[in-house]
Amino acid sequence: MNWRERRDSTNVHYLLVTSDQLGIAHETCLQASGISPAGLQAGDSIELWQELAVVRNLVTACPKPGLGLLLGEHYHLTSLGLLGYTMLASRSLADALEVSSRFRALSLSICPVSLQPDPEGVYLTLDQSVLPADARATVIERGLGAWLRVFSELLQRPFVPLKVELNLSQPASLARYREYFGCSVDLQAGRNAMLIAEADLHAPLPLANSMTQAACASLCQQLCASAEEVHTPLARQVMQALLSHTGGSLGAVEVAGLLGLSERSLHRRLALEGHAFRLLDARVRCNLAEQLLRDTDLRLDAIAQQLGYTEAASFSRAFKRWSGTSPAHWRRQQRFSLATGGASLLT
Repeated sequence: MNWRERRDSTNVHYLLVTSDQLGIAHETCLQASGISPAGLQAGDSIELWQELAVVRNLVTACPKPGLGLLLGEHYHLTSLGLLGYTMLASRSLADALEVSSRFRALSLSICPVSLQPDPEGVYLTLDQSVLPADARATVIERGLGAWLRVFSELLQRPFVPLKVELNLSQPASLARYREYFGCSVDLQAGRNAMLIAEADLHAPLPLANSMTQAACASLCQQLCASAEEVHTPLARQVMQALLSHTGGSLGAVEVAGLLGLSERSLHRRLALEGHAFRLLDARVRCNLAEQLLRDTDLRLDAIAQQLGYTEAASFSRAFKRWSGTSPAHWRRQQRFSLATGGASLLT
């Protein structure tokens, strides 16, 4: 488990919403996490260990069983951002789960999630072995509760698992779990899992759209691939930070602050790895711009806004520097190539 992996702060936001419900101060939850209220307000990304620190602080302040169930109630498909929309446009629950697995880097899970076949369907299993003992119950309950709501929104109807299995040292009452999940619950199981019925797995999703799903999946792939292309550790962290803030203007000073470095140290260490911040930033913006130009019908001003530019003209100048041509011309070329390629397949 890479606890230095960067994520957006959605999970921490929900942790603090829950702390408000319980009357616990934000300062208590954020203690020793390295997360500032100002950073959260600005939408700064965080590292996984920081989220875990907030979880443990909340558990310490409110050590009652079932805390994770309360956390899970805050999650929706929109919590997953682009990944959530890709899942929503999928053909079936099984297809949506495959999408979630393929783009795990974009998910909000803090522990490994796996699918295990069963004669009645498939078990969605959460691996608690990577978690410290005091955080396990809360993280597992939160994860299963979040999936329960995501599945309901995908199906556009209440989702009820066939069975829930739990292996927690300090579980809530059996009655509480049965009421929450609406099914039989085994508290003496050897794993933490939810059994999804075969019928639910293959039921057509009401909002399925193959073209939308393909376009969204392409963007998800680009988001994942942009970070994976860079293999040196600091450059990858910079790429992940930039990918988390594609809708805003994030410069070297801000990225350095997110990574706990001075701007000078950031530039020096990137140079030692053979990278320059300016080129990493350009790569992220160029890759996303190409995806949006090719796979959507968004106007140039809308694309410019998504990439953090205040006007289409600024975006057009930047894109011409990256690619040698204007975004409008690049889009026409791509669509002409696609049209002629498609025609050749039909002849």
